[in-house]
Amino acid sequence: MKMKTTVFLTLTALVGLGALSLAPESCGAAGAPVAAQDAAGGQQAGGQQAGAEKKPAWKSREEYDAFQAMAAEKDPNKQVSLAEAFLQKYSTSDFKDQAYQVEMGDYQQLGNSAKAIDAAHKAVAANPENIAALNYLAFAFPFVYKVDAPDKDAKLAQAETDAKQGLAALQKLQKPANVSDDQFNQQVKVLRANFNAALGFVALQRKDYAAAITALKAAQEDNSNDPYVTYRLGLSYLYSVPPDFDNAIWNLARADDLARAAKSADAAGIEKFFGQVYVGRHGSDAGEKDVLTQAATSVAPPAGFKVAPPEKHQPTGNAAIDAFYNIEDSLRVGGDQANQNFQQLKGQAFAMGGQVVSLEKGSDPGNYMVRIAVTDESKAKDVYDIELKDAQPEAKDLQKGDLVRFDGTITAYSVTPSFYLSLDGKINPDDLAAAADKHKKAPPKRAPVHRRTTTSHRTAQ
Repeated sequence: MKMKTTVFLTLTALVGLGALSLAPESCGAAGAPVAAQDAAGGQQAGGQQAGAEKKPAWKSREEYDAFQAMAAEKDPNKQVSLAEAFLQKYSTSDFKDQAYQVEMGDYQQLGNSAKAIDAAHKAVAANPENIAALNYLAFAFPFVYKVDAPDKDAKLAQAETDAKQGLAALQKLQKPANVSDDQFNQQVKVLRANFNAALGFVALQRKDYAAAITALKAAQEDNSNDPYVTYRLGLSYLYSVPPDFDNAIWNLARADDLARAAKSADAAGIEKFFGQVYVGRHGSDAGEKDVLTQAATSVAPPAGFKVAPPEKHQPTGNAAIDAFYNIEDSLRVGGDQANQNFQQLKGQAFAMGGQVVSLEKGSDPGNYMVRIAVTDESKAKDVYDIELKDAQPEAKDLQKGDLVRFDGTITAYSVTPSFYLSLDGKINPDDLAAAADKHKKAPPKRAPVHRRTTTSHRTAQ
């Protein structure tokens, strides 16, 4: 499910850090004031961690005044201009990362996530322990990541580095004297949850579901009310091999409740997906509301929580359909048994006939994904039983409703949004030819040509 959320939160709400503090507390080498410690975040104003050996210092009164003028500006566009001017004039400033952090907040306020993220990266480059910038990068990444980007692997690697760097910086964070233990610990939990959530998202994209579960559970322990952490944890359980349907369904149900409570733009999509997973596992929506009610009140499922698979299909008298249903029943049981059953099925030949539900280009060049309904049940619901990867160029001519025969080898399966088998194979060439002929576009009609009659006019002699 594609998330709709726009990365736009106030800096204070996101980071859990107080406003920038620049009170003249002591004098630097040039006689200018040194920034005071940030009251809520435990950082020096330059991003220097409390307790570190070197403290940031102003190199001149002019540098200090320029920074103060920038910090006092309320208009975000004007503040960006002042920050850029400061960075250009004082390129070796100890407070360079803070200027970039100000830009980060301004671009965030202006709704420009791309520039906010760029400013955050520059802040981290200037000070690898700028926890506010690291936190923003961790929070924002899942909402701006594009799975089809050519540099997606590099983006994942950078996000992993940023999140780990954030966790390391968090270990060095010291509690300011004017902040209570409870306030400090709550802020640490928010930060730690964001860093672990980012690591979990990266692992989920890499299909390392065990690592995703570990990181996302850690994030959930620190922030049990985040619908996205809980949703992604549910996905990690669902896509594990073998799938852990019970923990997947519980977390997706809880994410459903949390998203609706937060009035998230993705609430409807999460609710729909949860319903599909539940019915895909259980065979019907019986008991679905009870699970939603229970999950709303507890982070973890009760002992012995189980969502039973549907009863096995009864024989239909059609040998091909019965064979498909037998495969489905053997894989719906879940757990190690389903995994063992699939290992016996994987790579086996499979051939049937059915009706095209949809067609789209595959992720590999020259391939098409043909989705086919073979059972009357799926045809009635307009869902597919087979997802066939076909490299034949003629597959492009297929359209919804075409009747086709196919053969291939079993490569994977899924139980959501409904059960289907994935095959590498091909559509019968005769059926492809029939589809091409059926959908052949008639040549455009040519407009009739009207000849113009010329009248000769002779001048009387």
